[in-house]
Amino acid sequence: MTMTSLTINPEDVRSSAGARPAWLEQVAAYVQQAAADGETVTLTAKRRMMTPEQVADAMGVSRPTISRKIKAGEIRAVKVGNRNRIPYEEFERYWRKTMGDLVELTRDELRDDLFGDQ
Repeated sequence: MTMTSLTINPEDVRSSAGARPAWLEQVAAYVQQAAADGETVTLTAKRRMMTPEQVADAMGVSRPTISRKIKAGEIRAVKVGNRNRIPYEEFERYWRKTMGDLVELTRDELRDDLFGDQ
């Protein structure tokens, strides 16, 4: 019997190079094993979601900080039951914005550190 699911992350697909990338090899092996076992394969896609704790860990802040950002509307989240989930692309957007703000705030200081007062 084959495994019940196979997960391929978008980063793997976007960063793939060569004639037959590794993620495609995984898919092919999965389908071949299912065929050998007489099973059918159904491909589905679902939106990748993160918990506030996962976002907090990735950003190096506390979970309550992320919860406050959600409540303030700075991070868009969807309710799954009574829990917040952050779409991965929203995490990426917020990360880029936050890093852009950080660079903007420290640009002059970094320039001075690198090149001295000019």
